[in-house]
Amino acid sequence: MEKEKVIFWRNFLFRTFLIGVLFAIILFIVAIAFWNTWVPRIEGIFHTNETDLARLTLSFFLNIRIVLLFIMLAPCIALHWMSKKKN
Repeated sequence: MEKEKVIFWRNFLFRTFLIGVLFAIILFIVAIAFWNTWVPRIEGIFHTNETDLARLTLSFFLNIRIVLLFIMLAPCIALHWMSKKKN
């Protein structure tokens, strides 16, 4: 790859990672703030209990972490390493 393309993709992936972290933080704050509001509605619609919803929410945030770290940040670090090695 050309050096400019490596730098472009590195910057793209890093900025995508930062935006993903920002969205994850916002989603976490919204989930905590409105937990008492939306849990009874979801329990009524889907006939679940609060324990299952808590597990599902935790699983959701763990999956976000995996996507952000291993799909966004790891290639970004590898591309950064490649761009420094080409100098």
